[in-house]
Amino acid sequence: MGRRMDRAFGVLLLLGAAGHTVGTLRHLRGTDAFLWSLGSSLAAALLAVLNLLRSGRPGDRALAMVCAIGTACWGLVVLGFGVSIGNLLDPRVGMHLLASAGLVLFSVRAIVERGGSPSRAPASRPSA
Repeated sequence: MGRRMDRAFGVLLLLGAAGHTVGTLRHLRGTDAFLWSLGSSLAAALLAVLNLLRSGRPGDRALAMVCAIGTACWGLVVLGFGVSIGNLLDPRVGMHLLASAGLVLFSVRAIVERGGSPSRAPASRPSA
């Protein structure tokens, strides 16, 4: 159940990135904010994919740390966007914050629960 929820939050963030891209293409084309907005779409998509990768690599603490820090920073960017538009209850803000919070929690859980090497999954024994 936990792995499914973890992946669901990753997919939610990926859908949010796709929606952000569509909104950028429809509403910001030809403006100064166009490239910056596309860059934000890319950042959200990369974080989503990294988190989906992390969900399949439970022993990779380094990846979990990158995901936790990156996704927490994305959450701060989303909060800043909500403040800048004067509406923290905007559905775009809520969806990205929900996905970010869930992914940060799963990333932190992966960091705390997994002992051993901080940078790789436990090594398998060579077959004889």
